Amino acid sequence: MLSRLAVALVVSTILVGHGWAEQPSVRFDLAVPHRFPSFAAIPFVFEDSNLDCPEARWTIKVSNGLLTIHHFNLPPLDQKLEFPTKYVFDPIDDATYRLQTVLRDCRVDIDIRQQVRADGEWKSLLVTAERRPGLSEEARKEAVRKRLADLDKLMDSKKDSGTETQGDGDNNVKRDSSQPTAKELNAKLQSMFGGKGLRRWGAGTFGNGFPFDDAPKSCMDVFGEYQIAKSRSAMAFFAPLPGELNKFVLEGSDLDPSHARIVLTKDDCRFEFTISQSVRQKSQWIALPLRPIPDDKTAKPADSTP
Repeated sequence: MLSRLAVALVVSTILVGHGWAEQPSVRFDLAVPHRFPSFAAIPFVFEDSNLDCPEARWTIKVSNGLLTIHHFNLPPLDQKLEFPTKYVFDPIDDATYRLQTVLRDCRVDIDIRQQVRADGEWKSLLVTAERRPGLSEEARKEAVRKRLADLDKLMDSKKDSGTETQGDGDNNVKRDSSQPTAKELNAKLQSMFGGKGLRRWGAGTFGNGFPFDDAPKSCMDVFGEYQIAKSRSAMAFFAPLPGELNKFVLEGSDLDPSHARIVLTKDDCRFEFTISQSVRQKSQWIALPLRPIPDDKTAKPADSTP
C-alpha cells in the first residue's frame, strides 16, 4: 500500500516512503553532504471536503532554541470577504502549542512540541510559565512580572553603558542611545507622508514565537516553509545552506488515520509537528481522514542516500 506521504524532492526526483507511525515512513538527513542542492519536502493530503478550506504559507525559523513562524500578509483584494481567515496561537496543554488556521467551516491544526533526549528517552519541554494552562492565573501573572523585571534589569544595564542593543535578524548591533530607533523613524515617516483614508499600497508581516522553558540554545538552526493549500499541507526545506543552517534529520509519518506527523531532529533536541484538518458539521468539528498522495507516473523513486 502506498504511503500517504512523499519526501525529499531532490532536484527532480521524488522519493516515496512506506510504513506507519511505529517507524518513520520517510526520513531524510539534510546534514549529509550532497553533490547537488536538494529540496526536501513532506506533503500530506486530506480527504477533499468540497468546502472552502484555508490556504496559507508560513516561513518556519528556529534560532537560539526558539521556533518562530512568519506570514507575509497582503491586504485582501476583495474587501467584502464575509469570513476572513483567522489565526490562533494558543497552548492546548502544558507541553503543546496549537497553531490554528480557521475559516468558517474548515480548519487546519498544527500541534507543536519541543523535546530533548534525557536518559535515552524523549522528554517534552513545558510551555513558558506565562502561558502554561496548568498553572493558576496568579502564577501566570507572577511569571509575567518576573520576566518583565528581568527585562528591565537588562535594559538598565545597557542604558548605563550608553548603548542599546537593536535586533537585526539573528544579529545584534549596538547603537548610540541618542539616535532614534527604527520604530521612531518609521512613525515619523508615516506622519510626514501618510495620507488619509484607505492606503493605496499596504502589506505587512506577522508572526509568533513558540517558547518553551529550558529550551537548549544550541538546539538547531532552521529555515523553511510550511504551506496549506485546500486539502494539502506540506513542509519544505532547502539544503545545503551555509554554516549550521538546516543540518537536521527530517522525518514524516502517519500518526493515525487522521493525523500526520513531521519531526525535525538534531542530536538530543527535536521539534514535533502533528497536523490535522477538520470540517464543521452540525456545529461539531469532524477530523478528515488522510488519503494517499496521487501517484506521479513521471517520477522515478530513488534511494535517499546522496
